[in-house]
Formats: sequence, C-alpha cells, structure tokens
Amino acid sequence: MSKPLGGLMARMIVSDHDYVTNKYRLHKLKEIEDFVAAAVQVNVPFNNPVTGVCAFTHKAGIHAKAILANPSTYEIINPADFGMSRYLHIQSRLTGWNAIKARVEQLGLNMSDDKIKLLTGKIKAMADVRVLTMDDTDSVIRSYVEAGLD
Repeated sequence: MSKPLGGLMARMIVSDHDYVTNKYRLHKLKEIEDFVAAAVQVNVPFNNPVTGVCAFTHKAGIHAKAILANPSTYEIINPADFGMSRYLHIQSRLTGWNAIKARVEQLGLNMSDDKIKLLTGKIKAMADVRVLTMDDTDSVIRSYVEAGLD
C-alpha cells in the first residue's frame, strides 16, 4: 500500500526538522498533491496526512483547549512548516468554551467567561439540531453580544 507524499514528509520532518525544512520547499506539498490528484482525476482524501482538510483541524473541547494553550501537545509537526493552517472547528456539539472564547476574541468582541460558557451551550444545542457553518456560529456570537446578553 502506498503512502501519500505528505506522510513521508511528516515522518522525515519529525526525524530531522532543520534538514527537511532547509532542503525541501514544504509549502509546495499541497499544490503538488492537488496537481497530481487532478491529473489522475481523484480527490485528495480529507484525512490525508499534512494536506488533508482535517490534518490540522481540532474539534473536541479539551483537545481545542490544549491546542490553544500549547499546539505541540497535539501536533507533532507545525502546520506552518507546510504552508498549512491550524483550524478550530467550533460549530459542533463537541466544542468547548475555550474554543468559543478564542473565536470571540478573533472577532474583536468582549464577553465574560460566564457568558461565553452560556453561549457555548447555545451553539452546542444548535449543532445538535443542524449542521452549522462558521458564518452561522459568528452570527450567533454577534447577536448574543448585540442583544446585550453579556
């Protein structure tokens, strides 16, 4: 069974980070994998090492809290080495209040921890009913602040 190029590069970077980052243009990996996938008319798997859409996605509460505090707790490799980004999936029933707090701060809004915890409950309840997008979640956050619920 063949392994994706991202898997090979991930193994290499763990064994000798400086050598690999200096020798290879790792930020091109996603572009190369997408090019090959298009040429052979297949989709890059969502769980592809390093370049899959889920490679650096974090969802569950305690997991997201650890990533916010110290990314190396759950990421043995830095997504930036590959030109990739970390993503906190907050529009889920599994999200935790620390992830919601980080998003509130990214939006430039102010809210107490107690209110963020209430807001998190609302988002989790909504996510149990239907799939939420980031826009949905941001709208809930903004409407919560605008309604003076903080």
